[in-house]
Amino acid sequence: MATPMMSLSLACRVVMDLHALNNEGNESNRLMTRQVGIVTPVTGEDGAPGYGRYTVNAISGDMNKHIFADAFRDVAMDRNLPVCPACQALDPARMMGNSEFQEYIKGKPAVDEVIDRLLTCAVDDVCGIMITGEGTSVKRKSAIEFGWTVGLPEITEVQEFLHARHAITRLTRAQVGKGADRDAVAEEKQRNIGQMVFNRPASSGVYAFVAHLDVAAIGFNDAVQIYPPHVDDRAERFRAALMALAQTVLHPKGALTSTQLPHVVDVEGFVSVSSSAAAAPLISPLADNFIERANDVSSLINRVHGENAVYLLPFAGQEGLLGQLADVIETTTPGQYRRS
Repeated sequence: MATPMMSLSLACRVVMDLHALNNEGNESNRLMTRQVGIVTPVTGEDGAPGYGRYTVNAISGDMNKHIFADAFRDVAMDRNLPVCPACQALDPARMMGNSEFQEYIKGKPAVDEVIDRLLTCAVDDVCGIMITGEGTSVKRKSAIEFGWTVGLPEITEVQEFLHARHAITRLTRAQVGKGADRDAVAEEKQRNIGQMVFNRPASSGVYAFVAHLDVAAIGFNDAVQIYPPHVDDRAERFRAALMALAQTVLHPKGALTSTQLPHVVDVEGFVSVSSSAAAAPLISPLADNFIERANDVSSLINRVHGENAVYLLPFAGQEGLLGQLADVIETTTPGQYRRS
């Protein structure tokens, strides 16, 4: 008999080389990679515990959410789940990108009716949306949550290399000398089709990844606290979410992957599962002993909330992560909030 699941957490360290998945922007001809400041536990030279501040390469939670939404859209459509036209096109406005829904909102329907309408699309349901405009403001909270993916200090590095885009006609290079057709040269420069030389970053290291899935929120209308009967595919939406979560870690499709597809070398961590009101344990992989600590936390949660309230599934390697998620899919079912 399948065990009802309320929430699931994923925490892991990912060894990833030569990527540029998330960048802050350009400065002249230099592409700047994302950098963040973090504080982590350290041991001083005298052996005393303390804390250290570091600046490290990172991938934002927004980028992780974008990668997940892209993967979830593909899996949902492959498994014949309902996906609205705007979400099929990965319109960032989601349901609001549909002209028919825009007309519907103008009628100022009740909040619970709007959420019921949003639940007809698996992407809007799992990934969430904020409806604004036409005097209406309705929030559908995302069932999936991502933190920043951050590099471990002292082992993660960012390098830069030159990248050139060459002109096919070589007009600028061949005709900038005496007798050059300066009008043609000026036109080429204005059109920005000549040779360009700029710097690109390539980041490598061990990265701490965290995510949390509120399984019970899938298909739930929180305005009226019910699961509408027209959402009869919660188990399939949950399955699609787990498959997309695995792809987010093992095959990230962020920025610059056409020429800097990340080398995902290894992954190690845990999947935690909760069948109670206690959230599935989540310990940051920035801590060296995060798996052991999560195991201790799980034992204490079971001591407080009752036996088998939560359990931990540690893994090593890509195959280990996929194996644990496969076991979760085969042995659990989406739980439901208990409301009077």
